[in-house]
Amino acid sequence: MEFFVCRCSGIGEVIVDGVSQGANRDADGNLSVKLCNPGLHVISLRCKNGGNCIPKTVEVNICDTDPICPKEVRFRCS
Repeated sequence: MEFFVCRCSGIGEVIVDGVSQGANRDADGNLSVKLCNPGLHVISLRCKNGGNCIPKTVEVNICDTDPICPKEVRFRCS
């Protein structure tokens, strides 16, 4: 398994290859580490406040990660 986080100033729903993976942050506001299989994935983040996350989707290769040093996928709220 591979590990990643979706960094954004807001809270949103992480979507990996069209499947929801839950919120990008936990109840305390800390980034939630998500799991996926190694390889190329399409990741998006849907803002909870109704705003838009930029970019809308990111195609990223996730491999050679661990829970201590997950891949960071960056978004920003607009």
